[in-house]
Amino acid sequence: MGRHANPDIRRAFAEFQDADTPSKCNKVRCLHCGFVRAKNTTRQIEHLQECQAYLQSPDAQVHLQQVAQNGDNANMDANTANNNTPRAPSILNGQHPNPNLQVHRRGPNTKRARDGQHIVPQMHMAHHIAPSLTAHLLTVCSGPFTQATQQPFLSHAGCGSLAAGPLSQWLVQDGHYSRGYVRFIGQLLAKIRLPQTNNSQFHPMYRTMDLLISALNNMRREMSFFEITATKYGLVLSQDPPNAITRAYLDLFMSASSSSASLLEGMVVLWGTEHCYRSAWQYASSFSTSLSTPSTDAHIIALHQALIPNWTSPAFAKFVDATRALVDELANTNTTRDGKEEMVRCEEVFRQICWLEERFWPDVDGMGEEDETGRLGGAAIGNMGPPVAPMDNGMNSSQMGSQMGNNMGNSQMGNNDMGSSSMANGGGHTPVGEQRNSFAALNSGIDGVGQNS
Repeated sequence: MGRHANPDIRRAFAEFQDADTPSKCNKVRCLHCGFVRAKNTTRQIEHLQECQAYLQSPDAQVHLQQVAQNGDNANMDANTANNNTPRAPSILNGQHPNPNLQVHRRGPNTKRARDGQHIVPQMHMAHHIAPSLTAHLLTVCSGPFTQATQQPFLSHAGCGSLAAGPLSQWLVQDGHYSRGYVRFIGQLLAKIRLPQTNNSQFHPMYRTMDLLISALNNMRREMSFFEITATKYGLVLSQDPPNAITRAYLDLFMSASSSSASLLEGMVVLWGTEHCYRSAWQYASSFSTSLSTPSTDAHIIALHQALIPNWTSPAFAKFVDATRALVDELANTNTTRDGKEEMVRCEEVFRQICWLEERFWPDVDGMGEEDETGRLGGAAIGNMGPPVAPMDNGMNSSQMGSQMGNNMGNSQMGNNDMGSSSMANGGGHTPVGEQRNSFAALNSGIDGVGQNS
């Protein structure tokens, strides 16, 4: 049975060689029940633990008596058990390992190399979450953003108490804004340098181009939407020139799309204006439930049937979220030498957007009438916050650090397709222009863009 033969096992089995098998392997026969199997000490012990003939034999009875006398249990120290218990019972109880059994250490913390040294376990890295430039901007400018999107003009518009004068004033100024927006988008498109690639639908520059084209088409539809709405509801629009705030907005468009500004800064301006619009009209929409009876005033009907649904539609929300995701991806993938300086520039232009947006809404008094003593009464614009320095390329932040630099790869947008889409923005709740709002469906829209709003 070998040099490690166990006398207790040998007494219970008879070993023989099976000449009938090609391998002529050694076999054992249980002397108590006659069971025959291949020689294997571990399996022989298991057989004895189940063999009724053995368990009723004198050897087994002696073993049970020794266990009872020594108080053999799971809490007994192994060395004490070895001193008080004969070898056979210890083996049968599983207290001693089979001397013929080779134990191989396995597991993440006990593996050994061939030289016997422990293999260093793999460290489980925490899932990396890409930083978000837009979330950073909304955090550092939370106060100005709230002021920009929760003005009395909006609450009166939602409640149905807004006078016709302030609404017409806003529509006229928004028309000037829209025409400047078209030039702004065109200059951003001119900044894009398209590389040669086999999978253009996955490249950030091509997806940025697709989004800007969608924005341009949407704005053209919005211009037509305003004309149709004014005609349908009899809204009187004057020929007033851009006021001081609107001119400042147009100047911001020119500055953010100039040759000294980066594409990222221009995209921050695009997202910032659209996000403010959506949030502002969602704020107005939250007051719509307070309407006790439907209004008969044409301008109020226009607000609640056309204008408010236009900027609170799921299609417009999807466009804004797609723009936000692209801004975050551009911030994480573009690497420049002056990253911190560009981050400061992005913060400055977003603060300017909030400052201008707050003042873009006409001043109204407590009754929703135009406030003649409002902030637009004078020609001066006032303090727009910190001056805007010359625009440089770069991306880094004191708060976001060098995370916005190399090796961020594709962020939340991943490989999202911006091909033909339902994102093209069609809103079916506005009974203007064949039941469509200004975000009509485009053949080259944006869909599947990662959203992290």
